[in-house]
Amino acid sequence: MSPANARIEAEPAGSRLPVLLWLAWRFLPPLDRRDQRTLMWIAVSCGYLAAPLTVGLAAKHVSGLTLLSLVCLSAPALPVWWVSAIPLGERRRETALALRQARINTRSAAATSIGRQLAYPAAGAILGTVLITVVHGPLAHVLPKQAPLAIALRNSAGRWPLAAVLSVILLVALTAVLSTARSAEAYAALRRRAARLGRREAAPQPQ
Repeated sequence: MSPANARIEAEPAGSRLPVLLWLAWRFLPPLDRRDQRTLMWIAVSCGYLAAPLTVGLAAKHVSGLTLLSLVCLSAPALPVWWVSAIPLGERRRETALALRQARINTRSAAATSIGRQLAYPAAGAILGTVLITVVHGPLAHVLPKQAPLAIALRNSAGRWPLAAVLSVILLVALTAVLSTARSAEAYAALRRRAARLGRREAAPQPQ
Protein backbone atom coordinates (compact mmCIF):
# COMPACT_ATOMS: atom_id res chain seq x y z
CA MET A 1 0.00 0.00 0.00
CA SER A 2 1.37 3.42 -0.95
CA PRO A 3 1.87 6.12 1.71
CA ALA A 4 -0.98 8.17 0.17
CA ASN A 5 -3.40 5.26 0.38
CA ALA A 6 -2.24 4.51 3.90
CA ARG A 7 -3.05 8.09 4.93
CA ILE A 8 -6.53 7.78 3.35
CA GLU A 9 -7.20 4.49 5.15
CA ALA A 10 -6.04 6.00 8.44
CA GLU A 11 -8.04 9.25 8.05
CA PRO A 12 -10.46 9.81 10.96
CA ALA A 13 -14.05 8.80 10.30
CA GLY A 14 -15.32 12.21 11.46
CA SER A 15 -13.70 14.02 8.55
CA ARG A 16 -15.36 11.54 6.19
CA LEU A 17 -18.85 11.87 7.67
CA PRO A 18 -20.26 14.34 5.09
CA VAL A 19 -18.93 12.16 2.27
CA LEU A 20 -20.41 8.99 3.81
CA LEU A 21 -23.78 10.69 4.33
CA TRP A 22 -23.84 11.76 0.69
CA LEU A 23 -22.86 8.25 -0.43
CA ALA A 24 -25.57 6.72 1.77
CA TRP A 25 -28.17 8.97 0.14
CA ARG A 26 -26.77 8.28 -3.34
CA PHE A 27 -26.55 4.50 -3.04
CA LEU A 28 -29.55 3.69 -0.83
CA PRO A 29 -32.64 5.02 -2.68
CA PRO A 30 -33.77 3.17 -5.82
CA LEU A 31 -32.71 5.82 -8.33
CA ASP A 32 -32.85 3.75 -11.52
CA ARG A 33 -35.28 1.21 -12.93
CA ARG A 34 -33.16 -1.79 -12.03
CA ASP A 35 -33.07 -0.77 -8.37
CA GLN A 36 -36.78 0.04 -8.42
CA ARG A 37 -37.61 -3.44 -9.77
CA THR A 38 -35.33 -5.03 -7.20
CA LEU A 39 -36.96 -3.05 -4.38
CA MET A 40 -40.44 -3.97 -5.58
CA TRP A 41 -39.83 -7.72 -5.89
CA ILE A 42 -37.75 -8.01 -2.72
CA ALA A 43 -40.30 -6.04 -0.71
CA VAL A 44 -43.27 -7.96 -2.15
CA SER A 45 -41.70 -11.38 -1.57
CA CYS A 46 -40.52 -10.54 1.96
CA GLY A 47 -43.89 -9.01 2.80
CA TYR A 48 -45.65 -12.14 1.56
CA LEU A 49 -43.29 -14.46 3.46
CA ALA A 50 -43.58 -12.41 6.63
CA ALA A 51 -47.20 -13.46 7.15
CA PRO A 52 -46.74 -17.27 7.46
CA LEU A 53 -43.41 -16.83 9.22
CA THR A 54 -44.91 -14.53 11.85
CA VAL A 55 -47.88 -16.86 12.34
CA GLY A 56 -45.54 -19.82 12.87
CA LEU A 57 -43.36 -17.92 15.35
CA ALA A 58 -46.36 -16.59 17.30
CA ALA A 59 -48.07 -19.98 17.68
CA LYS A 60 -47.61 -21.89 20.92
CA HIS A 61 -47.73 -25.24 19.18
CA VAL A 62 -47.32 -25.92 15.46
CA SER A 63 -48.47 -29.35 14.32
CA GLY A 64 -46.98 -31.09 11.33
CA LEU A 65 -50.03 -30.33 9.18
CA THR A 66 -49.96 -26.66 10.17
CA LEU A 67 -46.24 -26.44 9.42
CA LEU A 68 -46.80 -28.05 6.03
CA SER A 69 -49.60 -25.61 5.26
CA LEU A 70 -47.38 -22.65 6.20
CA VAL A 71 -44.59 -23.96 3.97
CA CYS A 72 -47.04 -24.43 1.08
CA LEU A 73 -48.36 -20.93 1.67
CA SER A 74 -44.79 -19.59 1.46
CA ALA A 75 -43.85 -21.58 -1.65
CA PRO A 76 -45.09 -19.12 -4.34
CA ALA A 77 -42.82 -16.33 -3.03
CA LEU A 78 -39.65 -18.40 -2.58
CA PRO A 79 -38.45 -18.42 -6.24
CA VAL A 80 -39.18 -14.70 -6.63
CA TRP A 81 -37.32 -14.01 -3.40
CA TRP A 82 -34.23 -15.91 -4.54
CA VAL A 83 -34.17 -14.45 -8.05
CA SER A 84 -34.58 -10.91 -6.69
CA ALA A 85 -31.93 -11.32 -4.00
CA ILE A 86 -29.21 -12.18 -6.53
CA PRO A 87 -29.14 -8.75 -8.28
CA LEU A 88 -29.37 -7.10 -4.86
CA GLY A 89 -26.13 -8.83 -3.87
CA GLU A 90 -24.49 -7.98 -7.18
CA ARG A 91 -25.43 -4.34 -6.70
CA ARG A 92 -23.94 -4.36 -3.20
CA ARG A 93 -20.66 -5.80 -4.44
CA GLU A 94 -20.51 -3.30 -7.31
CA THR A 95 -21.14 -0.43 -4.89
CA ALA A 96 -18.49 -1.62 -2.45
CA LEU A 97 -15.95 -1.91 -5.28
CA ALA A 98 -16.79 1.58 -6.56
CA LEU A 99 -16.41 3.06 -3.08
CA ARG A 100 -13.05 1.37 -2.57
CA GLN A 101 -11.89 2.67 -5.94
CA ALA A 102 -12.97 6.13 -4.77
CA ARG A 103 -10.53 5.65 -1.87
CA ILE A 104 -13.17 5.15 0.78
CA ASN A 105 -11.71 2.79 3.37
CA THR A 106 -12.89 -0.81 3.30
CA ARG A 107 -14.99 -0.66 6.47
CA SER A 108 -16.84 2.50 5.43
CA ALA A 109 -17.38 1.13 1.91
CA ALA A 110 -18.88 -2.08 3.31
CA ALA A 111 -21.15 -0.18 5.73
CA THR A 112 -22.41 2.13 2.98
CA SER A 113 -22.92 -0.53 0.32
CA ILE A 114 -24.93 -2.81 2.62
CA GLY A 115 -27.67 -0.19 3.01
CA ARG A 116 -29.87 -1.56 0.21
CA GLN A 117 -29.39 -5.15 1.39
CA LEU A 118 -30.79 -4.20 4.78
CA ALA A 119 -33.41 -1.63 3.80
CA TYR A 120 -35.16 -3.37 0.90
CA PRO A 121 -36.10 -6.67 2.60
CA ALA A 122 -36.74 -4.89 5.90
CA ALA A 123 -39.29 -2.55 4.26
CA GLY A 124 -41.34 -5.44 2.89
CA ALA A 125 -40.98 -7.59 5.99
CA ILE A 126 -42.09 -4.78 8.30
CA LEU A 127 -45.15 -4.11 6.18
CA GLY A 128 -46.05 -7.81 6.08
CA THR A 129 -45.63 -8.32 9.81
CA VAL A 130 -47.67 -5.22 10.62
CA LEU A 131 -50.51 -6.39 8.37
CA ILE A 132 -50.66 -9.93 9.79
CA THR A 133 -50.37 -8.59 13.35
CA VAL A 134 -53.32 -6.27 12.78
CA VAL A 135 -55.62 -8.66 10.89
CA HIS A 136 -54.79 -12.02 12.54
CA GLY A 137 -57.77 -11.75 14.92
CA PRO A 138 -60.48 -11.17 12.28
CA LEU A 139 -58.73 -13.62 9.95
CA ALA A 140 -58.95 -16.41 12.54
CA HIS A 141 -62.76 -15.94 12.70
CA VAL A 142 -63.21 -15.75 8.91
CA LEU A 143 -61.27 -18.92 8.06
CA PRO A 144 -62.85 -22.37 8.52
CA LYS A 145 -62.28 -23.69 12.03
CA GLN A 146 -60.36 -26.75 10.82
CA ALA A 147 -58.10 -24.82 8.46
CA PRO A 148 -54.44 -25.25 9.56
CA LEU A 149 -53.80 -21.52 9.35
CA ALA A 150 -56.86 -20.77 11.49
CA ILE A 151 -55.69 -23.32 14.07
CA ALA A 152 -52.25 -21.68 14.19
CA LEU A 153 -53.83 -18.24 14.60
CA ARG A 154 -56.07 -19.42 17.43
CA ASN A 155 -53.10 -21.10 19.13
CA SER A 156 -51.03 -17.93 19.08
CA ALA A 157 -49.43 -17.19 22.42
CA GLY A 158 -50.04 -13.45 22.30
CA ARG A 159 -46.40 -12.74 21.45
CA TRP A 160 -47.08 -11.09 18.11
CA PRO A 161 -44.66 -8.14 18.62
CA LEU A 162 -41.79 -10.53 19.36
CA ALA A 163 -42.75 -12.76 16.43
CA ALA A 164 -42.88 -9.73 14.13
CA VAL A 165 -39.41 -8.54 15.17
CA LEU A 166 -37.95 -12.04 14.74
CA SER A 167 -39.59 -12.37 11.31
CA VAL A 168 -38.01 -9.12 10.09
CA ILE A 169 -34.58 -10.14 11.39
CA LEU A 170 -34.82 -13.61 9.83
CA LEU A 171 -35.98 -12.34 6.45
CA VAL A 172 -33.23 -9.71 6.28
CA ALA A 173 -30.59 -12.27 7.28
CA LEU A 174 -31.83 -14.90 4.82
CA THR A 175 -31.99 -12.30 2.04
CA ALA A 176 -28.33 -11.57 2.73
CA VAL A 177 -27.56 -15.29 2.38
CA LEU A 178 -29.50 -15.56 -0.89
CA SER A 179 -27.68 -12.53 -2.30
CA THR A 180 -24.19 -13.97 -1.91
CA ALA A 181 -22.00 -14.94 -4.85
CA ARG A 182 -22.34 -18.63 -3.95
CA SER A 183 -26.12 -18.34 -4.07
CA ALA A 184 -25.87 -16.79 -7.54
CA GLU A 185 -23.60 -19.65 -8.65
CA ALA A 186 -26.05 -22.24 -7.28
CA TYR A 187 -28.93 -20.57 -9.11
CA ALA A 188 -26.93 -20.48 -12.37
CA ALA A 189 -26.08 -24.19 -11.96
CA LEU A 190 -29.76 -25.04 -11.44
CA ARG A 191 -30.69 -23.09 -14.56
CA ARG A 192 -28.05 -24.91 -16.62
CA ARG A 193 -29.26 -28.28 -15.35
CA ALA A 194 -32.88 -27.38 -16.09
CA ALA A 195 -31.90 -26.23 -19.58
CA ARG A 196 -30.09 -29.54 -20.25
CA LEU A 197 -33.11 -31.51 -19.05
CA GLY A 198 -35.37 -29.43 -21.28
CA ARG A 199 -33.20 -30.05 -24.33
CA ARG A 200 -33.07 -33.78 -23.55
CA GLU A 201 -36.86 -34.00 -23.31
CA ALA A 202 -37.29 -32.00 -26.50
CA ALA A 203 -34.86 -34.18 -28.53
CA PRO A 204 -36.57 -36.02 -31.41
CA GLN A 205 -37.15 -39.69 -30.82
CA PRO A 206 -35.80 -42.23 -33.34
CA GLN A 207 -38.44 -43.63 -35.68
